[in-house]
Amino acid sequence: MRSVRPVLWMVVVVLIFPTLASSQITITSSDFLGMIGSTQTTLEDERMSIPIDVGSAGSNQTWDFRTQIVVDSVFAVSEFLTPQQAQLGATFLGANMVQKITTPIELGFELFNAYNVTPMYFIDLGDSTQLTSPFDTAIVHYQNDTVGVLPIAYNNTWMSTERDTTGFFPINANISVDTTINAIDGWGTVRLPMGDFECLRMRQDVKVINQTIINGQVFGTTTETYIQYNWVSKGAFMLARAQSQNGETNPNFTDAHGYGRLDELSSVVSVTDGVQRPVVFELLQNYPNPFNPSTTVDFALPEASWVSLTIYTALGEEVATLVNGELEAGRHSVTWNAGDAASGVYFYRMQVGPVDGAQPASFAATQKLILLR
Repeated sequence: MRSVRPVLWMVVVVLIFPTLASSQITITSSDFLGMIGSTQTTLEDERMSIPIDVGSAGSNQTWDFRTQIVVDSVFAVSEFLTPQQAQLGATFLGANMVQKITTPIELGFELFNAYNVTPMYFIDLGDSTQLTSPFDTAIVHYQNDTVGVLPIAYNNTWMSTERDTTGFFPINANISVDTTINAIDGWGTVRLPMGDFECLRMRQDVKVINQTIINGQVFGTTTETYIQYNWVSKGAFMLARAQSQNGETNPNFTDAHGYGRLDELSSVVSVTDGVQRPVVFELLQNYPNPFNPSTTVDFALPEASWVSLTIYTALGEEVATLVNGELEAGRHSVTWNAGDAASGVYFYRMQVGPVDGAQPASFAATQKLILLR
């Protein structure tokens, strides 16, 4: 086990904004299948001990991970494809969605997870590992495990079991049995550096039993138990996750063995009359960043909406309003010329509502930008 480097300092910035308004959501099979064509980048913290606040269960919660420091980070890119696009149609019969996972640090490695998504169940059919270095190799692992009961909604509970065998059973093999009690224990808003998302929180109580078989006899048995929280939403496979240390029983644990979060989301686009339109609201990082004296902010609207885009100081003081009115569906760009503003950290916040502007915001996101004179 490698050592954990201490965090020497951390600056926490508190923004003064109106109270978040969220609504309880339900995630259906159409939401999962609607991700086909999208790409999501997640950032994983590779430390073995991570200070964290997992928040509380219940209704209308806010889980704020904007200042959660990620150290020893590893990026993973997930592309959601059809089985035909992944060339796995004949390998996993019944598959209707494939998740292709790659990481920049493992060139020549591609993992394809195959799923069968029905109106009632989310089923893991197995995976195929593709290696191109030093030789072209494919390793296929079949399973047929129901990992989710659909639709996913607050207070849902279910149990899932996965069994994996490697080696040559019953002579020499390793057997792993993973039993998980799943519960949707909360709903509300998760706050990430890339924006705010309406979400459900899934609690998983996991028990993994590993057995080593040598010459047909059980040579050793180990048991691992932990709690994992997953924050899930429409249009994003997973927003954030936090896994406790082995043996943890406190649901409000503060020491995580693993933490990851969504870092970038490339939306699916729909094509109508030859025009591509976004299908989710999205606020992108400004460019350039840092900047002097001007920078550009891009955002996407799947439908005509009332939009407010405002610049704030780190203390929540309003500096400039870039947009305040109705815009058509599509991708938009706006430029901020900082003028005589002082160097420092600023934030830009987008709120989206119905075209009349009279109803509460249906989408809100905040990003950080740096003015460097």
